Amino acid sequence: MRLLSSTLALALAGCAAHPGSNMQSSLVVPPTEARGGSTKPLGSIDLGPEVHLAGYQLRARAVTIEPGGYLAAHTHQGRPTMEYVAQGTVIEVRNGIATEHKAGTMVPATNGVTHWWENHGAVPVVLVPVDVVRP
Repeated sequence: MRLLSSTLALALAGCAAHPGSNMQSSLVVPPTEARGGSTKPLGSIDLGPEVHLAGYQLRARAVTIEPGGYLAAHTHQGRPTMEYVAQGTVIEVRNGIATEHKAGTMVPATNGVTHWWENHGAVPVVLVPVDVVRP
């Protein structure tokens, strides 16, 4: 019985320590507007002459989320992206599940993803999304 209790305690401790396993959104419903977020264009490439995708661009932006801020919920239907966490620790709420991402993490989002980002930390979060868009 003591072995079973010790094993159970270790298993529960391991679950609590797993990144993202106990993250929660501070919002009750998905936000329809951003608060404390700003976006700066970094550049874009017209994909028509490059890879025969007329009407599409590859673009990069810097998105900053101030402490306590969040971005509006949005979908990536027809707009695939790779989002690099350049600074801070951010909570992503993806399809209802909150996950923590630290600086240095690359987060893909494709068709079927609906998500938003929240900054629960004390420093600004900087994301660098690079996506394919139809401007």
